[in-house]
Amino acid sequence: MAATALVWATPLASFVVPEYSIVSTIIDFFFVLVVFTPTFILAEEVGIRGYLLPKLLALGMRGALLLSGLVWAAWHLILFYLTPLFPTGNALVFVPLVVGTIVAASFLFGYFRIYTGSVWPGAIAHAVHNSLVDTLLALTATSYPVLVNLYLVGDNGILLVVTTALGAIWAGYILRKRALNRPQAGADAPGGQESTAATAAPR
Repeated sequence: MAATALVWATPLASFVVPEYSIVSTIIDFFFVLVVFTPTFILAEEVGIRGYLLPKLLALGMRGALLLSGLVWAAWHLILFYLTPLFPTGNALVFVPLVVGTIVAASFLFGYFRIYTGSVWPGAIAHAVHNSLVDTLLALTATSYPVLVNLYLVGDNGILLVVTTALGAIWAGYILRKRALNRPQAGADAPGGQESTAATAAPR
């Protein structure tokens, strides 16, 4: 939302009420949120964050988040290029943006998974992101649709890469701080204190 508002403040785009009314746009938002959350999006989260990420934690938290993000990005690139459902633009620009956004999101959603032990926080965040993309595009008027909706904002724009990365850094800092301040089981026993990574890892 911050990224799109920033673009609305430039001559490149502006806020507009869609022809089919703001109510329909809100209904579309909740339709995506309710229908795709327990199906496609949850399946991705169970596969990437629920199964793959815990298997990779032996590489270290950052290594696991990076590698799972690259696998997730590869899956999206296959989906983008083997189906006619999504615009892709210039591959030299689009592919790095997709990889950057998805790896950043992998850290954000992955921190939720690691520090809560549940796939649901990441799944909900994932669903809200996907719902907002379509909603914000419907509220955006521009004479430069490829530049604005594909390269600047949209699902994988450069501003999404930056804001998602900042969100991941912030969430990681807050969640790590809370984990460090949480009393650890057996911490008062000699040699019984576990590392933060061990206690925060999903069970």
